[in-house]
Amino acid sequence: MKVLKNLIGMVLLIGFINPIAFTDNQQWYQGFVGMLCAFIGSGLIFGFKGYAFSPKKIGSIDATPQINQVWMMFFIGCVCNLLFATLYV
Repeated sequence: MKVLKNLIGMVLLIGFINPIAFTDNQQWYQGFVGMLCAFIGSGLIFGFKGYAFSPKKIGSIDATPQINQVWMMFFIGCVCNLLFATLYV
């Protein structure tokens, strides 16, 4: 069951929802759907409890940023999904 949950999470995280949900052409809300899928996919893989701890010190020159793997995979998934939504024909 855990393998199936991780597989569904990776499919959502990478952006394979686009060929399934948007078969004909691009829609204006496709980027928002991609970000929602990245949120759900990262939560399925690493657990939704990781979203309780927000990233700290991002954009600060003096300190190294502190970010957990749930938020990092969410950001990576957002980039993948938004690129897919932008370049999807």
